[in-house]
Amino acid sequence: MSTPPPVPDAVTGAPARVVVLVSGSGTNLQALLDAAVDPAYGARIVAVGADREGIEGLARADRSNVPTFVASLKDFSSREAWDKALADKVDAFEPDLVVLAGFMKLVGPHFLERFEGRVVNTHPALCPSFPGVNGPGDALAYGVKVTGATLFVVDAGVDTGPIVAQTVVPVEDDDDVSALHERIKVAERQMLVDNVGRLAREGFRITDRKVRFGL
Repeated sequence: MSTPPPVPDAVTGAPARVVVLVSGSGTNLQALLDAAVDPAYGARIVAVGADREGIEGLARADRSNVPTFVASLKDFSSREAWDKALADKVDAFEPDLVVLAGFMKLVGPHFLERFEGRVVNTHPALCPSFPGVNGPGDALAYGVKVTGATLFVVDAGVDTGPIVAQTVVPVEDDDDVSALHERIKVAERQMLVDNVGRLAREGFRITDRKVRFGL
């Protein structure tokens, strides 16, 4: 993976342009919207995209007067066509960073090539452990004493990209999957907000899978 270009705030002081992709209620999106109200945060949410209509995430963007768009997989003849269309819609807003905030579709090769090194996502486990859709349940079943959440730069794998940040959540003896996942979500949200701000304000580089803040 090549080093991403510096985001504008790290060079000129202008806020970084961020596009957020969502699939559901948009609680992580709301946290980013709230943080971005402060000019010192260093990032501005310039658009919110979704893979389906009628979700609360889009309504949150509307209430914040942020432009929205939808690219639904069912409206395209192939996943490749959807991936290209999604990339085109995102690219129209000239983002410096793309944040997948509960986006439940895997972006494909065209999207990743277009925004190489500038797409970040979270996973509710401590990568590389427990990738996939059931991270909290897999961690609980394995009997780990701590789990958490990971913010990473998206690559072609599943939860395999270079790690930006991680946060640790203890596993309690009486946890079930729901209780554990809810505590992970709280920690994940704070980690996301803190580090998207840092990526915007400081810029970052990737060398040998290591993500370093600053240019």
